[in-house]
Amino acid sequence: METKTRIESWFKQCEKFELKPWEWDFKQSYISKPIKNISPIRLMLEYKNHQLKDIGISNVTGKTGNKADCDKEPSHIYQLLWGTENDPKLESKLYLDSHNLLRGETMNSFWTTFKNSVINSSNKNTVYNEIGVNPQKALRNQYSLLISNDNFENFELVKNNISAFEKFATLSHSIGNFTVIPHWMNNGRYKFSQDYWDVTLQSFFYFFKSMGCWRNFVETYFLQPYVNNDKEWTVSEFWEGHFLNIKKPKQLTPQNQEELIEYLHKVNIRIEERGKWIIKKTCDELKLRHFKFYDELKDIQIRFSNEMN
Repeated sequence: METKTRIESWFKQCEKFELKPWEWDFKQSYISKPIKNISPIRLMLEYKNHQLKDIGISNVTGKTGNKADCDKEPSHIYQLLWGTENDPKLESKLYLDSHNLLRGETMNSFWTTFKNSVINSSNKNTVYNEIGVNPQKALRNQYSLLISNDNFENFELVKNNISAFEKFATLSHSIGNFTVIPHWMNNGRYKFSQDYWDVTLQSFFYFFKSMGCWRNFVETYFLQPYVNNDKEWTVSEFWEGHFLNIKKPKQLTPQNQEELIEYLHKVNIRIEERGKWIIKKTCDELKLRHFKFYDELKDIQIRFSNEMN
């Protein structure tokens, strides 16, 4: 009953904020005022800089600031759909029992691609000099310089793709970009995949295919938007040749403007597609079909990657 009550309450807040649940940015968990009119990129950088310190709507962990972790907040949806029993308030204690073997995880990282776009912009040196970024220091330690006066908008690759980046900044912490994975997998996944979900899935494909459970895995976690509806349900690359760099992690980011545009388009549409299906399954399971947003979901079927633009 607590699960249904919490989810229904969240749906009501979505309607109050005039947002569909699959568009809800869980950074709202750490800020009390509505974030709808705040720059999504600025909000992302403030979140990464541990500046969001309020207990906001949809916050179930009670954590903020440097303890904030968006993908831990929808724990009731994880429990409903995937049978997790996680208590989000205990996750940091690393208990190795049934309450902590699985944890929420963000599938596609915003920061990895955004940082790469800043660093590879043709006007990087000029902007660095203007805003005071030290190229000898990690960019993640200089968030405040990017945030000030929205300086992040000045970098060529960001400026040229600002709308797609803004959408990704929001969808990055939406329900469609969250899943659950074993607790120990988080750091290891980044080292070989740079948190690109197509690369992560490719490793799962080879592992589960030999055991005959690949399709079941895809269906259980609603991963059809990332695989092709072919004989083997092969994983779809974000751009052609992406998998060729799996053993070269530093080359897994987009290498040119064309790859960046393709990635941002594909990742946004796939997150949204999966998010709609997660919300539909949640509504159907809890018989919460009376919300207005459900009208958009009632007749949909989740699409495979090769069925999407």
